This record gives sequence, structure tokens and C-alpha cells, in this order.
Amino acid sequence: MAGLGGGAGNLAFWLHLRRRVALTSTPEPEIAVPAGEGPLLLLHLPAGQEDPASLTPIIGALLSARKDLRVAFAGGTRQPTAKTGAETTAPARTVNLPPLDDLGRATAALSQLNPAGVLILGDDLPVPLIAAAAQIGIPLVMAEARLGTALRRGLWQDTISRAALGRIDSILAPDEQSAALARRFGVDPFRIEMTGPVTDTRAPIRGNEAERQVLAQMLRGRHIWLVASPTLAEALAALAAHHAALQYNHRAMMILAGLPKGSLPEILQSVEDLGMTAILREDDEDPKPDDQILIAEDDEEMGLWYRLAPVCFVGGTLMAGEARAPRHPFEPAALGSAIIHGPLTGAFEAEWAQLDGANAARLVGDRAALKQAVGDLSLADQAANLAQSAWNVCTGGAAVVRRIVSETLTAMEGRR
Repeated sequence: MAGLGGGAGNLAFWLHLRRRVALTSTPEPEIAVPAGEGPLLLLHLPAGQEDPASLTPIIGALLSARKDLRVAFAGGTRQPTAKTGAETTAPARTVNLPPLDDLGRATAALSQLNPAGVLILGDDLPVPLIAAAAQIGIPLVMAEARLGTALRRGLWQDTISRAALGRIDSILAPDEQSAALARRFGVDPFRIEMTGPVTDTRAPIRGNEAERQVLAQMLRGRHIWLVASPTLAEALAALAAHHAALQYNHRAMMILAGLPKGSLPEILQSVEDLGMTAILREDDEDPKPDDQILIAEDDEEMGLWYRLAPVCFVGGTLMAGEARAPRHPFEPAALGSAIIHGPLTGAFEAEWAQLDGANAARLVGDRAALKQAVGDLSLADQAANLAQSAWNVCTGGAAVVRRIVSETLTAMEGRR
């Protein structure tokens, strides 16, 4: 177990907890104990975040690794839904605890439950729970905690945070900033591991393999890039970028898929104005050697286009406007495409940040940068390197989940 520490920091820590107890006058609630004979894990969830993305794979992996595992959920804003896998896999072996927001309640809950370990998931720092578990000798593991938001500022609060972190046996940091903050707060470096974040691992979207093979044979030897679900302004910018690319790669092919409603006439006019040739997917024509653009108005075959194109510009990210539903960044990443995108991250801010942070996507800010990126990524080695990095990001979450599960179960075995 991590040491309890001493000195002024330790005194501030315990005074803080005793003040919390003094301010709380409500009686300790009844604690339900999950059914079964297997080891029990108390899992603390972040407040104000419904069903955090990291919960789904971690809980599923824990229950798969230990079929008899029992789980008591604490923290959070509501009980986990069935999509976490907890209820659907073992409903009788999970319970939801009342708030453990002072030392007395936390100690009472731990005494009744007798968990083999505590896993703190997310950005919260549940000081009473940490103190109670450390006092009893229950191992504590913290994962998926971005400590920049968890650690409160000010001397007194920093002292409390330092004392709380010092009682955690293993901190699995999702990024270097969190690992550095833990070290700055005095956590033994041997108890800190930078695992990377748990990402939303997604199954590749489906595509017609027979059709892919036919089109790949027809387009063999040609550089192909995809523009997925663009706004009209982005589609026109992409046409200009493709026109520029044809000056040095005259056999390049652009696939334009998932167009905004009513935009096709203006797009076809731009193709004509630029002196290029295009075919429509809905006409069921096979691309000929002199065809330069393939246009699919709908987005129903996006899985096919991702598989054909080693480079993909994700629309809706560069120029605002009407567009189809934004594509998840991990869709092209999971299928081996090098990704170009703009700064409008929308609902996928975290995913784009993960890709950009790993140099696994090409961020562009305007039409000129898009044109440059299309040219650069027509070089096979550059596109392949970017695509490999993106694939590593979108699939690396599974390895992080395995590491969190392994560390948690190992800590629990040490107490049993």
C-alpha cells in the first residue's frame, strides 16, 4: 500500500476530512452488497459525466477477465446504463452506492463491502474514499484521470491533493501532462505509468468487398483520395485541390461522397469550369482511364470508399455549411486512410485531439493548406506513415484497457 505520509501536509489532509465530517449531519445510508462469492471491486466514476466513454470497455474487460467479479459503483451522476456491459453481463453482481462524500460514510461503506480493490476512473479526486481505503489497507488504482482538471488550485487545496495522490498505489496516466503533475505532487515515479488514453474502439464500417476488388482492379496504379461528407464550400475547395494535383499526377482520382442536399448541380458546374471529367455513382458507370472524379451523392457506401482511398479529407471540419452528419474520425483511421481535417472538430473534439497529438492526422486551416496536404499525401510513403499512426491511435485503446484491467486485478489479488 502507498504510505500515509506525515508532516504539515498530512495534518492538513486530516483536518480537511474532519471538517467535512463535522459539516455532514445526515445519517449513514444502507449499503447494498452485490450477490456472489467473487472478489469485489469498488469503481468510482467521475461526477457530471454520464457514462464516460472509458467505462464501457473497462467494465466489459474486467467482467470478462474475472467471471465472478462483483462491482460496486460510486460517484457519477446516475447509475450506469446497459451499454456499459455491467448490467447485461452480470446484473446481480453490480450495485450503485450512495454518495461517499465524507470519511465516515466512506469508511462505513468499505467496512461493509470489504472490497479487494478500488479503481478510480476519471478526473475526480474522491478524497474521503482515498483516505478511508488507505487507512484500511485497500489497494487504490487511478486511471483515465486528466489531473490538470482534477487538481484544485491554492496552497491548502494543493496540500490536500498531494496527500490524496500520495495514498494511491498506482496511477495510470492517460497523457504526459497528467504523469508530470502526479510527479510534481510528490507521487513516487515508480507508481506512475503513462499508458495513453482509452479510446473509443470502433468496428470498421462495412463495405462491399467484391465491389472493392472490382474497382481496385480498374483503378490500379492510380492515386485515389476521398472527400467524405463535405459542405458545399469544402467540396468546391477539394475540386480546386484535385485540379492542382492533376498538374503533376495526371492519373489521380478523387472520390466525392456524401454531398449536401441540392449541391450536385453546382459541383458539376465547378467540375466543368475546371476542365475536369466526372462520373456519377448512381449512373452505375465504371470509371474509365480519363475520368478524374467519382461522385456518390449519398454516404451509404462510405465503407467501400474508405477501403479504396489511402487518403481521406473528412468534411465538415474546414468550412462551415450544410452537410450530412459528421463522420467519426476513427472510421477512416480504422480502415487505413491517412486523414486530412480542418479545425472544426464539433462532437469529436477528443478524438481529433488524440489523432493530432499523436501526429496521426494532417490539420489544415484553409483552402491553400488543403491543396498542399493533398499534394504531400499523394506520396505513398507519407500517406502510409500517417495512416499507420492513425491506426495505432484508434486501436491502441484496447491495449490501454488491458493494462488497466491487469493492474487492477493484480492489485486486488494482493489483498485477497
